[in-house]
Amino acid sequence: MALIVDKLLLGVTLAAPIGPVSIEMIKRGLRHGFLSAFSVRLGGAFGNFICLLAAYYGLAPLLAYPQVLNFFGLIGSALLIYMGVKTLRKGMDDLDLEGDIALQKGMRWGLYLAIANPVAFVFWPSIFAASLDPTAGVTRLGLFQNGFIIIGVLLWGGALSAVLAYGHTHLSKKVIVRISQISALFMFYFGLKYLWVIGRRLL
Repeated sequence: MALIVDKLLLGVTLAAPIGPVSIEMIKRGLRHGFLSAFSVRLGGAFGNFICLLAAYYGLAPLLAYPQVLNFFGLIGSALLIYMGVKTLRKGMDDLDLEGDIALQKGMRWGLYLAIANPVAFVFWPSIFAASLDPTAGVTRLGLFQNGFIIIGVLLWGGALSAVLAYGHTHLSKKVIVRISQISALFMFYFGLKYLWVIGRRLL
């Protein structure tokens, strides 16, 4: 149960900061309500799941090389810490909520934003490797457990979409930035946690 909560929290942490998907959700949600905003997050989550499946099938052949898995894990830890630093450095000037809404359907646009991000194809294998026990192997159970990251992403997407639809008067740029900064602290936590786990493997 604790592991599931951990994965859900990581998903929320990854979805909360200012980013292309979140900004597109805000643009759509403020103008067209819950479904328009949530469709973008749903498409993004589907793109994340594709990357997660690619990580699952891509890491299995590497089980014979634990050093490679540890290397990927170190990359994942470093990425989380880097993303935390980058998120903390963002301010209100980085939010562009006045642009035109993309012509594509929300879900398709969210999928594009998730897949087109080159970091995703490094991030997901790295996070998978960081949370992997090399002695247990890349199992379907591991895929199932990491799938809760996607559920965490969707939970945050649903919560944000609801706020955009029904409580947008309380959602200022300042509030969005503060949420991002809190999520950055959790990124530091997860990055350092995985770094500690991998360090213990190497010792």
